[in-house]
Amino acid sequence: MFTPCANSKLKHKRDKKQTETQCWEEEEQENHGNKILEDPSLKGGLIKKTKLQECDESMGPEEDGTTMMGLAGIPVAPCYRGSKGGIYFVLQNASLVAAYVGKRYQILNPDEHANFLRRKNKNPYDYRPDIVHEALLQIMGSRLCMAGRVHGVFIKTDEGILIRVEPNTQIPKTLGSFCNMMAELLQKFSIKSKGNRGKLLRLIENPVTQHLPVNSRKIGLSVSSPKAVQINDYVAAANHDENLVFVVGAMAHGKIDAEYVDDLISVSALPLSAGTCLRRICVALERNQKIH
Repeated sequence: MFTPCANSKLKHKRDKKQTETQCWEEEEQENHGNKILEDPSLKGGLIKKTKLQECDESMGPEEDGTTMMGLAGIPVAPCYRGSKGGIYFVLQNASLVAAYVGKRYQILNPDEHANFLRRKNKNPYDYRPDIVHEALLQIMGSRLCMAGRVHGVFIKTDEGILIRVEPNTQIPKTLGSFCNMMAELLQKFSIKSKGNRGKLLRLIENPVTQHLPVNSRKIGLSVSSPKAVQINDYVAAANHDENLVFVVGAMAHGKIDAEYVDDLISVSALPLSAGTCLRRICVALERNQKIH
């Protein structure tokens, strides 16, 4: 049992310890940039406010009453809305000849069927499905097509078969897969997307002009044309309300059939491959229509 003197000494030690603890807490809070303020709504209560909270209060609330921090936005590429017409491509004289080699129905190409073609007294290098394959990759992989400006792609083969390719078709990257797809198309007359959401490729009736819009300007490209132009200037001067149809040859040699072409131009003094020619056209259209 403690005596009154002992109780007094113990109480004095407790008060001294509480005072030292409170002083240490106040000093620690000041060192960390905190500030102890008296809240008038609380009876003798203490609340802590950091410097960040004081800074937010000094800035004041926003107009909508919130204090959310706005982040810097990412610049959006400007969308070209001044054109009402679409872009169409016609790949003329494409080599997509199919035949049974052994027990398989295949698209003939010089890499795999050179001996077969020589036995038939054919020149293997006249069968070039790689040209139309590269041309389709250039069109479908362009920013012009991804922006939805390409409205249709048509392929006219050497044998007179007309094929429509939808712009959202994913063209196989390898030539072998592409030839297998085209062989299946020639057998089944159409290829549907997964889930039967529509036909991506299909055979259609000739001529190609009946599948083009009425207000369309058909532009053929040939190195033998006497009308040499700068493709950037030519595209910039075109009427944006018209549908532009570019007719490009998809063969190794020769020139396109220019019967239905309104204007025959040349974009280079040297012969260009179909893929290179289409790349120049797509880049010129992307720059003119501000597609980034």
